[in-house]
Amino acid sequence: MVHSWTFVLLAAALAAQTQTGEITTREETPNFHSSVNLVRVPVVVRDKQGHALGNFQKQDFQLSDRGKPQYVSQFAVEGSAMPQIVGAGPARPAAPETELPAEPAAATSKAAVPTRFVAFVFDDAHLKLDDLMNARKAALQHIEQGIPPQERIALLTLSGQVSLEFTSDLAKFRETLMKVMPVPPRVHFPPANFYAADQWLNRDNRDVLAMQTAITVDCLHIPWEPAVGIAQATLRAVADEGRGDAADAFHVLNNVVRLLGSMPGDRIMVLASPGMYFPDELQKELGESIDRATRSGVIINTLDARGVHTIDPSVGVSGCALTLPRTQQQVARYDHDEIAAQGMILLDLAHGTGGTALSQNDLLAEFNRLANPPEYVYYLGFYPKDLRPDGRFHEIKVTLANGKGLPVQARKGYWAPNHEEDAASTASREIGEAVFSRDEMRDLPIDIRTEFFKTTADDASLTVTAHLDIRQLHLHKQDERNRGDVTLVCALFDGNGNYIKGTQKVVELRLKDETLDQRLTRGVTVSSDFDVKSGPYTIRVVARDAEGRQMAAANGVVEIP
Repeated sequence: MVHSWTFVLLAAALAAQTQTGEITTREETPNFHSSVNLVRVPVVVRDKQGHALGNFQKQDFQLSDRGKPQYVSQFAVEGSAMPQIVGAGPARPAAPETELPAEPAAATSKAAVPTRFVAFVFDDAHLKLDDLMNARKAALQHIEQGIPPQERIALLTLSGQVSLEFTSDLAKFRETLMKVMPVPPRVHFPPANFYAADQWLNRDNRDVLAMQTAITVDCLHIPWEPAVGIAQATLRAVADEGRGDAADAFHVLNNVVRLLGSMPGDRIMVLASPGMYFPDELQKELGESIDRATRSGVIINTLDARGVHTIDPSVGVSGCALTLPRTQQQVARYDHDEIAAQGMILLDLAHGTGGTALSQNDLLAEFNRLANPPEYVYYLGFYPKDLRPDGRFHEIKVTLANGKGLPVQARKGYWAPNHEEDAASTASREIGEAVFSRDEMRDLPIDIRTEFFKTTADDASLTVTAHLDIRQLHLHKQDERNRGDVTLVCALFDGNGNYIKGTQKVVELRLKDETLDQRLTRGVTVSSDFDVKSGPYTIRVVARDAEGRQMAAANGVVEIP
């Protein structure tokens, strides 16, 4: 099931409130969405042999936005070669007054929690039969090597005709993979090139109409004048169909990014495709999708399953012979331009997310490589200076300060938002990004406890209790009370990492001076109840203060027997 980035964690808004005098808790429905604020730039630096290097620091990079130097405010290094630190975060003594009861033994059993999610996406809308069969065979050989216990795999196609959600079931993946077949292309006679048709329809390129008219004359053996009308109708039909197909392909890719972004671990897309041409209006949406992927830590690796492709200018078009050499040259040029534009999409997806773009050589070896994250990926984050909400494209350039001449792979740019983001939208976005991340944050130390009781042989009631240390929470004085609000989200994921359900609660603190120290020492405890089936679950709890200055995030696991 493909999730939208707008995640509704509750089935309906609940108006229940718990009143404890100075502390009020209300339950509500979160509405997470994405927009540009912090720009995250994945960067991969490779040596001359193509190996990713991981020995650079923040000061080694220079970053510019439209030629203006930017301050790198966030810096991180991730990848398959980085050591994984479990349970990172400073230890702290628990306040005696707020210690929670020990967990029941059943709630602390260790479940096999997946930490890597790989979505294989086959472009059945553009790949030819032979190329798709070769890619399918190589993917099957890759999977037959076994699925590691910590990994889950999914399979999708750009046509949407075949899909399999994340699973560890090798037999089910194999069965679904064998159903992937190319979608029969639409046939027009005389034929026309989608890239050229779009140039004519949306950029008023009159050379395209002259070329298509000449093709029509040679294919139908009719005079020039009636051929003009037929050429126009063909170009319009091919452009409309191509734009519809491109929009469908984009929406599938965008939904896969959203799906992967909801997984709590390494998130990798492997796209097997010859590439695709996106008209201008989709280019901006693609940039927004890449931005969403970088925010969610999704790495997109692309494989041009067509391999090296060349254009023979003497071939012309299928179905008829062209009489004019100039027409042959024009056809070859637009075919070449279309292939170049298609390939740029694969490069943009890979380089924009810290991934790798490969062309067909040894397909099995390439699937083995692409199914893993790069050895090292640097994430540079910056807040654009004087960013205007004008919806324009901003070119990014990343270089090494020491000028060693090593190739630097980074996203090319981002699109500015079309409007200012208000405080509520910022809070919703930041909480949403934190919920579907696996990183732990300790601005406000948080502890998770779980307990359950079986209601039937297969059903149970699970209670997740989160205790938040608020001694460092920023409060402000108003009406003789010490005020502060904290939003706390508890999300539940199944054993395959798929989101199931969640709750969001807002704790409103209105503390009196005479009880302030006592309340701060006790902290805040919030419980969330879930009706669940037997099986392993991952728990994610996120807390954020109203001003966005402090956040907390913690993970837990529980297995219901």
